[in-house]
Amino acid sequence: MTFRPISAIIVISLLLYTGLALAVTTSVWTQSSQSDFEAGTPKDVSITNRGEIMLSPKMDSLFEDTKEMFIWCLAEDSKGNIYAGTGNQGKIYQITPDGQSSLFYDSPEVSILSLAVDASDNVYAGTGPDGLIYKITDKATPPTTILSAEDKYVWALTFDDAGNLYAGTGAKGKIYKITPEGETSTLFDSEESNIMCLLYHQDMLYAGSEGKGIIYKIASDGTVSVIRQTAEKEVHALVADTEGNVYAVALTSAPPKPGSRPSRPPASGSGPQEEKKSYIYQIKPDGVISRIWESPEPLILSMTVESDNQLLVGTGDKGKIYRVNKDGDSVSLGKCDASQILAMHRTAGSGKLLLATGNAAKIFELKTEYVMEGTLESKPHNASSVSQWGKLSWEGVSEEGASIAFATRSGNTAKPDSTWSDWSDELTTSEGAQINNDAAQYIQWRAKLTTSEGSGTPILKKVVLASAQANIEPRFTSIQVGKGAAKPGAGPSGRAAPSRTQKSVADSPKQWTIQWKATDANKDTLQFTVHYKGVDETNWKQLYPKELTESSYAWDTTSVPDGRYIVKVGATDKLSNPVGWAKSNEKISDPFDIDNTQPAVMEIVATTNGNGTYKITCAVEDGMSRVQKAMYKIDSDEHWKVIFPSDGIFDSKREELLLETESLPAGEHTITIQATDAAGNIANGRGNFGAQ
Repeated sequence: MTFRPISAIIVISLLLYTGLALAVTTSVWTQSSQSDFEAGTPKDVSITNRGEIMLSPKMDSLFEDTKEMFIWCLAEDSKGNIYAGTGNQGKIYQITPDGQSSLFYDSPEVSILSLAVDASDNVYAGTGPDGLIYKITDKATPPTTILSAEDKYVWALTFDDAGNLYAGTGAKGKIYKITPEGETSTLFDSEESNIMCLLYHQDMLYAGSEGKGIIYKIASDGTVSVIRQTAEKEVHALVADTEGNVYAVALTSAPPKPGSRPSRPPASGSGPQEEKKSYIYQIKPDGVISRIWESPEPLILSMTVESDNQLLVGTGDKGKIYRVNKDGDSVSLGKCDASQILAMHRTAGSGKLLLATGNAAKIFELKTEYVMEGTLESKPHNASSVSQWGKLSWEGVSEEGASIAFATRSGNTAKPDSTWSDWSDELTTSEGAQINNDAAQYIQWRAKLTTSEGSGTPILKKVVLASAQANIEPRFTSIQVGKGAAKPGAGPSGRAAPSRTQKSVADSPKQWTIQWKATDANKDTLQFTVHYKGVDETNWKQLYPKELTESSYAWDTTSVPDGRYIVKVGATDKLSNPVGWAKSNEKISDPFDIDNTQPAVMEIVATTNGNGTYKITCAVEDGMSRVQKAMYKIDSDEHWKVIFPSDGIFDSKREELLLETESLPAGEHTITIQATDAAGNIANGRGNFGAQ
């Protein structure tokens, strides 16, 4: 099959068309991996592990006329009749080559877990929970019980070339051998709980166990060897290809069991749940074993080998089907209308591939032809803010008669709802088609793959969508004005560095810091301006003649007279936007007082009490701020001592200080009073007293 290219990704053409306004840097959303595409919603498309999207194979319903929960197993006789073993009513159905179905046998057991057909078209059925094997010759003849063991389940049945029947059982983990003459013996009594699967291949019997996840190999003379104890709990399926490779499915947790109902979510507070994982191991003819694939789904429940030695894998609990090659490359082929794919069978004559399912019990035929149409809806893409949309481009290949087309829709909710736009007209130019949806925060694309002939499919490899956020004005979250240097970490950049026109005041007692926080939804580079004015003034005055790029400014307040002021900080994103597209914003601080004038210490008056002590009074007054504290020293005192107002409280701009001294020696004394206002300004007064 020859494919012709649809397009190569055009990088430069993803830029927005010339008329796009109010936008910032172009963003490009690219999806090209399996995880990218599987995050969306596929319908009738397959996704490979290389990130390729194709139409899915057709899947027809072959048999669903049953009220059963599970179809556990399939087998075929020489006439092409298919037998299906069910649960939870333990029935066997027969489906003829022309698709007619009928009840073949209604057993007293809960489940028919395994089936095998011998060369004479006798049907053998393994059951649970009584661990029986029935031999059924036809519908009219009552079956013969050829094995009634102590075990509860007959999980697997297979024949060797000599017509011997082998049965893998549980919960005692035995393998029985039943000769064509009906003689029964225990071939292998394992230490495992269950023998889940059997495979007869190149004169060897392979078996997989549940418990320690062991793969056994048993020779014709009964010699048992362990090929591998896996790291998983259960080896659930075994198949072999035409090159002599054996493949084993290993599970970390148990799949659905006979008699079980559809699984329900665990109850809240029930503790951590066991992680479910499934793997495929390859055993080469030389005995080398390796893990080749980890399933994206928690449970691999069935597996078969296709004609080209690729593996077809059925999973649960979403009913997905995968194709896997021996190198571990895989493709998700699609899903069937049931939860678990429990068994697979390729018919001997027609080569039909049949899938048996659980929840609900059905049989599907997976065809080689592709569906005529399939779609993939991407996950909604969050552009972080309201955005204009550019072009959508894609890369892929198609054959004649196949095509790929896209549609888009947009909205402002994370999940598409009725407020979103309708799907756009189809976009068919792979090199770059303009998206015509309204500006919004979210967008979603839908790819439609079609073919006029079921024998071929287009292949989609990459999708690229360009957008540009509408420019949003900067936003201030805080502005603070106060004394001292900028606090470390208080702003994005600390204080602005001094320049030749801005005197450094880092060590000045009159240093104030204006500090702000601003954000920009577009992540634009911001510039700032700082202005101030008195609260009763009209005109703003710019503090610094240039625009700042940092988020603080050191202000020497000695350049302004005392008074009550406010500060305004402006922000602009013009560095990141073309002329005329920039946005700006501003924020005004709360009013604050600048008081750089010292309080006045008035005349100090000392009056003797006649016993060596003195009463000292002094008024302190400040024009802007309340007097905050006062200290004194007499003569050569080492430490400053507190002096209080006559009313005992510093709460006014004028305070009358009162001090009663201790007894002092006769002679002249000197007192120094230091007063501090609420703005931190300090003044000293000095007086002499006690002279004779």
